[in-house]
Amino acid sequence: MLSRRVCLFLASLLVLLLSRNALAAAPVWVDEAPTGPLGQDLSLLIDASGKLTLDQVRARVGSGFVAGERSVPAFGIGADPVWFRLVVDNPTADSVLRVLLAGTSWIDQLDFYVIHEGQLVTHQTAGDREAHYQRPVAGMGYLFRHQFAPGQSEVYLRASTPDPLLLPLRMLTPEALEKAERQSFYSYGMVYGFVLALLAYNLMLYFGIGQQSHLNYSLYLSCFLLMNVAYTGHGYVLFWSEWQGLQRYIILAFMAMFACAGFRFAINFLGLKEYAPRVARLIRLFCVSMLSLLAAFIALGMQQAAAFLAFSYALSFAIAMVVLGWDAVRRGRAAGSYFLAAACSGMAGVAITTITVWGWIPFTQAGYRAVEIGVLVEATLLALAVAYRVREHESARHAAEYLARIDPLTGLLNRRALAEQGERLRAAAQRHRRPLALVIFDLDHFKFINDLHGHAVGDQVLKETANLLQMLCRRDDLAARWGGEEFIVVLPDADIMAARNLAERLREQLQQRKLWAGDVQIELRASFGVAVLRDQESIDALIAEADVLLYRAKQSGRNRICSDDDRLPGGAAEVC
Repeated sequence: MLSRRVCLFLASLLVLLLSRNALAAAPVWVDEAPTGPLGQDLSLLIDASGKLTLDQVRARVGSGFVAGERSVPAFGIGADPVWFRLVVDNPTADSVLRVLLAGTSWIDQLDFYVIHEGQLVTHQTAGDREAHYQRPVAGMGYLFRHQFAPGQSEVYLRASTPDPLLLPLRMLTPEALEKAERQSFYSYGMVYGFVLALLAYNLMLYFGIGQQSHLNYSLYLSCFLLMNVAYTGHGYVLFWSEWQGLQRYIILAFMAMFACAGFRFAINFLGLKEYAPRVARLIRLFCVSMLSLLAAFIALGMQQAAAFLAFSYALSFAIAMVVLGWDAVRRGRAAGSYFLAAACSGMAGVAITTITVWGWIPFTQAGYRAVEIGVLVEATLLALAVAYRVREHESARHAAEYLARIDPLTGLLNRRALAEQGERLRAAAQRHRRPLALVIFDLDHFKFINDLHGHAVGDQVLKETANLLQMLCRRDDLAARWGGEEFIVVLPDADIMAARNLAERLREQLQQRKLWAGDVQIELRASFGVAVLRDQESIDALIAEADVLLYRAKQSGRNRICSDDDRLPGGAAEVC
């Protein structure tokens, strides 16, 4: 009974295998013009010796071939040459032109054969191994055009490369090919336009403000652009079509350069040299080691080893960027969350494309071009991160400049800021023939208050004076602590009368202020000097005139206002 069940199982398995091969051998009908990948319509034969001829391959059709399992066959790095067989059926009475779009731009050699009625009717060779081989169509692959005669034809493709062996295969009508070329042109145009715009923007920012992050980010974008141009075939078609040796290695070189540029940007942007110098040194050592080893493989002509190293380096880079981003967020680094989100996007894109090309997951156009999507999202987020860092730097710089111009005790302008801004107001007033006045005043007997009651009380007196001064000044007036207990106010569009009125209000309200040092009341008095702009050549000259008048007010008994216009009427205070 058991043996009977085993026999039934084996018979069923045999039927399944035969039916699977039968399905695989089902022809592709040219009148249906399929546009999707044809991987599951193919039969495959691994050429372990690498020496099988077409006749030898045809002799193995009944036994050596296996049915394709994936829509796009993928065999990884260093795979043996592979033969593909496709049956094409033309049920019409006329020959039909069809285009087979096959492979990727980095395939070393791709042979295309068509057999009709047992005879070889065409043989075309494409790839980058020899100068006379057919070139790829940028961004698409290799095109083989053929007029399929009525009846059945056999198509054989032989693909070989030390790089990842990946063979997308589609059969297109001329109209479908034109549409596919247009879509490819526009999609890559959008990608390159976006990257070039970001690149130009960051270069302008670098030359404008000198931030190193912008230069490193521009280098990173440039390497991505070069890598993409190389592996899509645009570079081979447009720039180095006569240099087959360069084509075989330049994709791998740009992959490594892209990773190195990304690490360089991360080290600078995250400040690794400051808070994690050992990590920064390890990353630099890793990059130098990878580049040196890759250069050695290229110099020795070890293409398969170079490909394995470049793809491993790309995956390591993607993972490392996420780890660095996570660590930056954990440490609370500026823009760390932006960097982590960008790194995750870039890692996902690089990883998906890498393992798609490597053959670890089924091929899809989205997976093949995931690196472009990931890097574009990453580029956008990193641009935001760089902008955030720039805003932070600018805010810190403005804050530092502000603090450098502000008296920390009173919150008024300091001597330097008053001199700079006052000079601009003086020059503008003289240029436009507008009035301008300046008031300088000094707290009377301030040293006595400091010595008797202590510096804490003295500081409180200065703060109260500054608060009162800010309350009485107009919005456009410049109020500053000139030094010690001395203050200055520059009043644009104010004549001598307006300046003296301000000084008088300030003198009166200071006198009315009641401050206490314990149980002792402190009385505030101040002496004032008021000068107006005439033909003084600098703000310092105007201050010097007002200072002379202040000295006169002190010599005349203090708690009074002296100005350079004796025609003014007297007020509550004595007038010099």
